[in-house]
Amino acid sequence: MRLGVHMPLKGGFAANLKRVKENGGETIQIFSGNPTAWKMAPPNRKEIGKRIVLAREQSIFPLVIHSAYLINLASSTPEFLDKSSSLLNETMERASLYEAPYVVLHVGNHGGAGVERGLEQVVEIISRSLPRWPGGVKLLLENTAGGGTALGSTFEELARVLRNFTPDDVGVCLDTAHGWAAGYDFGSAEGVQELLEQFEGLIGLEYLFALHLNDAKVARGSRVDRHEHIGRGQIGLEGFRELLRQPWPAEMPAILETPEMGSEWDRKNLDAIRALLR
Repeated sequence: MRLGVHMPLKGGFAANLKRVKENGGETIQIFSGNPTAWKMAPPNRKEIGKRIVLAREQSIFPLVIHSAYLINLASSTPEFLDKSSSLLNETMERASLYEAPYVVLHVGNHGGAGVERGLEQVVEIISRSLPRWPGGVKLLLENTAGGGTALGSTFEELARVLRNFTPDDVGVCLDTAHGWAAGYDFGSAEGVQELLEQFEGLIGLEYLFALHLNDAKVARGSRVDRHEHIGRGQIGLEGFRELLRQPWPAEMPAILETPEMGSEWDRKNLDAIRALLR
């Protein structure tokens, strides 16, 4: 497992990479463009090449790309769906330029069309787009807190999408705060063991390629997405200790998305995680 941080766009790639390295990080997650815009700036291949070299020099890997928040593959609006599909395809292409092996995507919101129809549409869009995506880049569906009409808050819903694909093409990024808000017990050793057994039984741990490590400000099952610093929220430390001590692959990215990213809190949160691994 390689610990890292999601870094904001502000500050610049080189400065953020240096900050992650100084704080003891080993991997990094970024947006490939404005996360609240439909358009990405044209790729500057020379600049991207420099960034790849910098990451190699700092031994920061793997690079994880988080897709724009606007993308909704479960949308019932044709125009919105077309824009979502196009932006996801562009994000996969941009990840390939960065030599990033993973793109993280929120499953989507059915907007009242119903869970069944929403999940079917997500499968349809991914199946249609998959042959166009560059090799070496895998789409990771992130579990959600489950508020409103959001899809993907349960392992059952994720499984209904993933059973249509192999882990060579599509996988999962498991977010602790989202899972806690959706009702999974990330707060105790027994709870973590139980939820991992459920994940294995419904999906298969071979589909799990990344973790988002976040404590939560809200109560378990609240279906509200509110991240907190490690050990300072409702999840606490026991569950994190159990989760981190599983026999994960050596290069699996475990990314912090805690508040005030890019500040002194990054070091505090990384130190809190490292202390649990001793």
